[in-house]
Amino acid sequence: MTGHHVNYIKAYLKSKGFTDLELMDDLTDHLATEIEFSMDSEKLDFETSFKRAKQKLLPDSPYQLERDLKILTTPKHNIMIKKIAYLGGFLSIACFALAIMFYSLTTVSQKKSALKHASAQKEWQLKYGKPGGGIGDTWLKSDIKAEYDQFNNNLLITNYQRFVLAENLFIISFIILIVSYLPYQFYHRYQKSQLELTA
Repeated sequence: MTGHHVNYIKAYLKSKGFTDLELMDDLTDHLATEIEFSMDSEKLDFETSFKRAKQKLLPDSPYQLERDLKILTTPKHNIMIKKIAYLGGFLSIACFALAIMFYSLTTVSQKKSALKHASAQKEWQLKYGKPGGGIGDTWLKSDIKAEYDQFNNNLLITNYQRFVLAENLFIISFIILIVSYLPYQFYHRYQKSQLELTA
């Protein structure tokens, strides 16, 4: 084996898409050893020995070997990225669910306020109302109206706080989704499509 033969093997590996220099050196050594064995024992020329060595040592798509090696040597990194992505997806869904809960509590409270108003007016009508059922100026000055106003004011403050919290949780949910989960999903699908294209 000459230096020219070794360079020929390296050029072949580069043409097949190999980029990892360490892997290329290892494969060159293995191929060169196999070629030398064929040339010495079977008295074959370099070209024939090289074809046999490729068939014996390299898969149908040699580049797949480098990709498989990368996958095998970086599983912890991939597992950590996957964990972060799924944790981000879970947190995003949790924030989204809490936002919906606080928003629905705001809606329920608004209905509760309307019912409380109607019941306060009925109570006043039963105590102080006129025979025709109309509400006069005394409704605006009554203790029942003051109690309802206090209740309504507290409810409005609580509703505002819940609404702001729901709004913030919606925003946080989307930020977490966009930052953690979606990039992983897009990259994962990209890798999958690359595998399907090269297969």
